[in-house]
Amino acid sequence: MRIERRRERRQPELNMQSLPDLIFTVLFFFMLVTTMRSVPVKVDFRAPEGSEIVKLRKNSSTLYVFVGRPVQAYRQALGDSVVIQVNDRYVPLQQVTAAVNKYCEDLLPDEREQMTVSLKVDRSVPMGVVSQVKMALRQAGALKVHYSAVKTGTVVKNRR
Repeated sequence: MRIERRRERRQPELNMQSLPDLIFTVLFFFMLVTTMRSVPVKVDFRAPEGSEIVKLRKNSSTLYVFVGRPVQAYRQALGDSVVIQVNDRYVPLQQVTAAVNKYCEDLLPDEREQMTVSLKVDRSVPMGVVSQVKMALRQAGALKVHYSAVKTGTVVKNRR
């Protein structure tokens, strides 16, 4: 009968006790550093007033279209005329359809069906411009349009 000698157990070379602390620290760091993407408003926008207001549910397939005069920083380059901002860039009226189609290309098929356009129009913009933007959205196939407004009697500070 042969007697085998037991091998001694060795400690792992990497100390695994501090691993959860390290993972938590990295997770906390990314939570602090990461920012949620929001659309910078480059248009002076004072929302019209309304009585029947329903809040738009935010999702990843919401396209923001702002119509109004450019903010002070861009006024010298663009003038004081009405401009259209699709998400985060200025677009001429003739290219609104192309800009919406380009945005739709990046979406998944399910998100395309649920895509909503949030139309934020300054109260001093002529209705003819709004009608032309709506026609451009209709040509692009963006048929779910929400109009932004504030409740009647609500005081809103103008973003500049």
